[in-house]
Amino acid sequence: MTTLRRAVGKPRESPRDNQRAIMMHRIPDSEGEICAPALRPLQAALPSVLVALDFDGTLTPISPHPDDTRPLPGTHQILQDLGATGATLAVVTGRTVASLLSASGFSTVPGIIIYGIHGAERWQDGELRAASPPPGLLDLRLKLPDLLPRLAHDPAIWIEDKGLSLVIHTRLTAEPDRMLEILHDPVTEAAEAAGLGVRPGKEVLEICIPGIDKGTAIRELISHDTAAAFYAGDDLGDLPAPAMSRQAGGPMHRQSSTPLPATE
Repeated sequence: MTTLRRAVGKPRESPRDNQRAIMMHRIPDSEGEICAPALRPLQAALPSVLVALDFDGTLTPISPHPDDTRPLPGTHQILQDLGATGATLAVVTGRTVASLLSASGFSTVPGIIIYGIHGAERWQDGELRAASPPPGLLDLRLKLPDLLPRLAHDPAIWIEDKGLSLVIHTRLTAEPDRMLEILHDPVTEAAEAAGLGVRPGKEVLEICIPGIDKGTAIRELISHDTAAAFYAGDDLGDLPAPAMSRQAGGPMHRQSSTPLPATE
């Protein structure tokens, strides 16, 4: 399988820049259909191509509050165009499926598959499958509100409860990176004691189910019939996805990547 790998890097372009980047690829082909010039050489193979995308920072700008985000203009149409080619189309997000559908409206995109909470949830055609919550998650759900103030005295730190994970946000603090540094080791110790993992991200620490990540979602999406795979994301939590694409690609492997900045 040929792997056309991720576009992972700085997501800090302005919404106008992101919109321009999306819209400039939407030009009619010789038959009047909308397609991306970069995909034309693969047009005949698109029915056997996997296109998997992150949401926050990729299809929408990063926002301090997840409920405030919306897809960039033109996103719905581009996804519908991709789906119409017969390609397998998926969004693999750290959000819950419910949050993603509420913010994006992607339930109207025919055939789209959505993985939530880095693969702990899977939604397709209105049907939701979810992992079972591990016992340790309930324990930490009760302990974290008391633990965090003892570690970092900043009321701007808040906890997002996704049901199958707990996300500690430092984005609203004056020094988000320093707050993460203070919290990382003791939170990791508490999570491991509860049989859970910790997934770092941009100004967040996510306490999660071990063994489930965006790579496991990509592994499930890739079949023997998959001729090529493309993944686009912007954060540390996206890295398992292209890594799994490489692993599944075998000897026929092609990649194009932009490394994450060392400071993130």
